[in-house]
This record gives sequence, C-alpha cells and structure tokens, in this order.
Amino acid sequence: PDILETHKYPVAHTKAGGNVIPGQAPALAVADTYDIAIPRKHTQPDAGSIPARVFVPHGEPPAAGWPCTIWYHGGGWVLGSIDTENSYCTHLADRAQCVVITVDYRLAPEFPFPACVHDSFEALLYVMENASALGIDNTRVCLGGSSAGGNLTAVMCHRYAASPLARGLPPIRFQLMVVPVTDNSATGETQPSWAENALTPQLPAAKMVWYRKIYLPDAGATLTDPESSPLFYPDESFRHVPPAFIAAAECDVLRSEAEAYDAKLRANGVPSTLHVYKGVPHTAMVMNARLTQGANLVRDTTAAVRAALHA
Repeated sequence: PDILETHKYPVAHTKAGGNVIPGQAPALAVADTYDIAIPRKHTQPDAGSIPARVFVPHGEPPAAGWPCTIWYHGGGWVLGSIDTENSYCTHLADRAQCVVITVDYRLAPEFPFPACVHDSFEALLYVMENASALGIDNTRVCLGGSSAGGNLTAVMCHRYAASPLARGLPPIRFQLMVVPVTDNSATGETQPSWAENALTPQLPAAKMVWYRKIYLPDAGATLTDPESSPLFYPDESFRHVPPAFIAAAECDVLRSEAEAYDAKLRANGVPSTLHVYKGVPHTAMVMNARLTQGANLVRDTTAAVRAALHA
C-alpha cells in the first residue's frame, strides 16, 4: 500500500517512507561522485543554495571537458530526492560517457509551483556558466528527467531558449524525457491514456490528481501555465528547443501526454524520437532489474544521449 496508494496517506507519512520502487538495478561504479551546493545568482536569492550531485564517468575526459547531462528526478514534485535515481544516473554517466549532475530541487507542499522551476533553472544556468570549474563542455549539454523531472526538462528547454540570461551561452544540445508530465489539466476526456489506465498500478489517475493538487494548489490558470504544463507553450517557443528522445510506458496514465508532446515537437520541425515501452507501468525505468522493458528503456535512453552528445 505504501507504494501503490501513497495518495491515500498524509503527505508527511508518504515523504517519511520514501519513494522507493522495488526492482531497480544496482548503481554502476563511476570514477567519482560528489555533492555540491549551487549558489543562487538569478532567482530568489533568499531561498538558499541548491544541493546537487555530480557523477563522473571512468575514462580520459575530452580536451574540452566531458559532455554533461543535467538530471531532474521524478516524484510528482512532492516526493523523491537527490538519492532517488542514483542508479539511473550512474548508468547514464557510464553508458553515455558524460558527467551527470542531478538537482535536488525544492518540493511541494512546503514549496509549491513555481519553486522547483526556479531551482531547476538556477542549476541549469550555474552549470552553463561554470562549465570549466565543473570539467564539462557546455556546448554538449543534455537536459533529462523522469516523470515530474521530465516535465521540468521540457520547461527548462523552453525557458532557456527564451531567456535573456542565456544569451551568450551555448544552446542546449539534447533533451531526454522519460514518462513526462506535459499536461497538468489532463482528464480522461482530454487525454486517452487517462481513461485507459485510470487504475494502473503505481500511478493511477487518482494519484496523479493528488500530486497535481499539492504541486498546483491554486489550480485555475496554473494547470495550463506552460511552466507547469509545457504542452501549452506556443508553437513559436517549440521551434527553438533542442532535439528530443521521449520514453513513454504503454500502461501509464501519462502516455498520451508524451505522445502529444512528441507530435507538437515534430509539427514544429524539432527532431523527436518517441518510444512507447509495451506492457509496463509508469515506473519501468526504476524496475530495470526485473522488467525487460525497463532494462530496454535504460539501454535506449542512455544510447540516445551518448549519440547526441558525442556526435
């Protein structure tokens, strides 16, 4: 019940229990793992620094520095932490031969929308502005994340492309979205998978609504604000975001949102690859030791990042 029906418990109880899904493959050995505190320069200066974790792959770094993926973890903007997706981050660092920096953004209900958007953007700008100190090549940066982190990935790509703060900095090379939330106004009437998979394990529709109400307590216009629902960015904004790989799960309430986002990217001339992993639920990425399709998802996503950053 703590895994399947977290939305039926008080938030504090669920947070205390963690957000661990059984079946995740062990972390891979990497050359180095260390934590940093990202100082605020551009957003909410009184909010304190942002924790992040850096994974460095084995091998000799390129002369210009390692390629880099900035990773945003899942958990519905309510659960999860810097520890949640360590295993995937090590697989990404090792297989894609890039530094991975995972961001410990603030969570609701203590910090509802748009706190995590500010934290995610601050971390992105820090990495791009301090590439040399981090040993990375900021001309080869991917943004990636799962679920709520996939949502933040999409939002960051739009925000960065449009922001005056990014002028003079290189563009983002690639974006990776795993089972992303792209439409926080979704219902069974507007997104087919919300009706098809309303009772699917781990993320039934009722749980997704629970996350949404905690993250977007004001509801109303925040449900379709592009910074909470990136599907609602205008076409002009889509034309400026980087190529994408989107991993969706067939038995996921969010599948239709991923499909719609992929279609809007391609309609606006952005190269996008959508892969729907058959017969698995929302959490397939972190069940890769038990689900063949979960292992395939990890293989495919890390290969896509490697191809994009080492082209």
